[in-house]
Amino acid sequence: MNGYLAMTVKTKAEIVFEEFCNSNNLRWEKIKEGENRTPDYKIYLGGELVFVEIKQIDKDENFGPESSSRTEGSHIRRRIHSARKQVQVGSNEGAPSVLLVYNNLDPWQAFGTEQHDFIDAMYGERTVVFNKDINAITDSFQGRNRSLEEEKNTSFSAVGLLHKRKDKAGVHVYENVFAKNPLDFSKIPNCIEVTRIKIE
Repeated sequence: MNGYLAMTVKTKAEIVFEEFCNSNNLRWEKIKEGENRTPDYKIYLGGELVFVEIKQIDKDENFGPESSSRTEGSHIRRRIHSARKQVQVGSNEGAPSVLLVYNNLDPWQAFGTEQHDFIDAMYGERTVVFNKDINAITDSFQGRNRSLEEEKNTSFSAVGLLHKRKDKAGVHVYENVFAKNPLDFSKIPNCIEVTRIKIE
């Protein structure tokens, strides 16, 4: 390395996450990168160890000043897929493991990371049943392209949005009801928004 120390450059998402933890007095630790894939961080919520993997959205050819279109949930679905091996490491240690997604693409941090994007990616695209005889919608449910099921991606305890708005960092997590190691929601501090999921 010609006498120079190798330096790891932090992503914008990592900087925002550390800022969020520090501003809310959350104990955190960056996990040293090695040969094998590992989660990015350890944090402690109410004394409970939680592993955190951070993913960042940087580009999308469908996003621009002229027009913006997307398949709902596609950004989150891809991050869930790419984070599986890292999240499994923490889950295999018996600890809750969370994926946080930071939207570095959209200045409003909304394109592809709104609530319905998370729900659709995790539990399936919203589908409606239309009865043409009565000309009305008679049922609705989460349908195809679900990333989480009873025997699929149970390592994820939650998937959430890491964001920074009005110079304030925040986190909003969505529960995985199929998690092998669920979060103890009674220990999650108020600085973290939580959406609990009910599957019917």
